[in-house]
Amino acid sequence: MNLNGQMTLTHKGRVHALTVNFAAICTYEAETGKNGFTMLRLLAQGGVNAGLVSARDIRALFYGGLKAHDPEMTIALAEEIIDTNPDMLLQALGAAMPAEGDTPDPAAKPGKVKRPRGRRAKT
Repeated sequence: MNLNGQMTLTHKGRVHALTVNFAAICTYEAETGKNGFTMLRLLAQGGVNAGLVSARDIRALFYGGLKAHDPEMTIALAEEIIDTNPDMLLQALGAAMPAEGDTPDPAAKPGKVKRPRGRRAKT
């Protein structure tokens, strides 16, 4: 999953960095008691639009993403930053989604790769 994208958000004249990274996922888990990777998988499956992820889940993830850069971050401030930057919310969610090639092809069978048998050279 693409967990390296950092973005900046402006709120009341101050610039805040947000990264959906491992620290953000750990903060999400601490706040919600839920598995962060499961939540990211649900986001990839349609997330908010499909009713799989709640607003509280999104708030906790963004709180974690902001807190990774600012230890003084609070949930209330994270909510204000999200409210004043709604377009960045969608952009950050997109950055957390699996990119092509990040997930295995479900049609591919696990195991050894079968190699075509070639002819042996005559000696």
